[in-house]
Parts: sequence; C-alpha cells; structure tokens
Amino acid sequence: MAKSLIRVGHVVLFAPTRQVFATSSGSFTKKPAEDKKRPCIIVSHDAERDAFALSPLCGAKLTTAGYVIRDQMEPKWWHPVHIVNGNVKVPLDGATVERKPIILTHYNPLVTELPTHYKPSFMWIGDPGEFVSNNDVQKLDHVTSLNIDEEQLKRLEDEWKYCLANHPPTPQ
Repeated sequence: MAKSLIRVGHVVLFAPTRQVFATSSGSFTKKPAEDKKRPCIIVSHDAERDAFALSPLCGAKLTTAGYVIRDQMEPKWWHPVHIVNGNVKVPLDGATVERKPIILTHYNPLVTELPTHYKPSFMWIGDPGEFVSNNDVQKLDHVTSLNIDEEQLKRLEDEWKYCLANHPPTPQ
C-alpha cells in the first residue's frame, strides 16, 4: 500500500470507532474492534471541518450456500458490494427487495484474482459514515488497487439519504 494524497473515492484501511457499525454489522461483541483495520471508502469531504466521511466494508459470512449476510446484520444499513475485475462474488443480502450492488473497481491489470482478504462484502449506507480529520486520513494506508467512481458515489449518497429519511441508524 502506497502513501499518496488521499481523496474522495479512495479506499483506506481504518479501524472504525462508531458503536452503530458494530451493533448493526452482526459483531459478536457488539463493540467497535478498535484494533482491527478494515477497508473503508472515502465517500465525502466536509470542507468546514476539513474531515472526510469513511464508510466501512464488512465481510460476508461463508456458508454452504455461498457468501451471505452475517447473522444479525441489518440489511437496511449495509449494502452488497461488487468488486469488479477481481473475481469477487456479490454476497446474498437477505433484503426483501433486490438491490443492485455498489460497485468498487479493482484496477491493477497485473492481478487477475484478488488476494483472499478481498472477500464478498457489504458497505455501510446508514449515513455518510465516520468523519475523520483530513490530517488523520492522510496518515492511513491507501488501498491503491481499489476505488469507487463518481456514479457509484452518487448512488451511495442517495442510499444514505434514503436511510436517514426513512430509518436512521441507532445508536449513533
């Protein structure tokens, strides 16, 4: 992972601290895993605070039926992800309405299959995510081979606006 100027659309490794991520993701402890860095998408920048909103990814559960939503995960706040160009399947989400996955692009032409730690995942859509100062974000490890484009960022923003208007996440 390279250090470079990190901006909206990039993927970084970060240990989220918000309680709602832990309780809604199906975590056994129901507490943030402060020592576990996970891929997070930088989804927006708040110029007033000079902070970025990071939306975490959470891995799906492998069963005999394939990758599925984790036990006790809230599908209304977690959306399936499709990593294109990486041979990573879209997990089943158990939602009552079929949803098109949010697309992340793997763009290293020398790698045709991603390492096993890139597994089918879900992305937080309950709100913009966890805000982290620009200074702190620039110190994070940047996953240079993954990103999200403008069209997908707009879809993601539409998803979190819908969630905030219709079923806001709790606890914050």
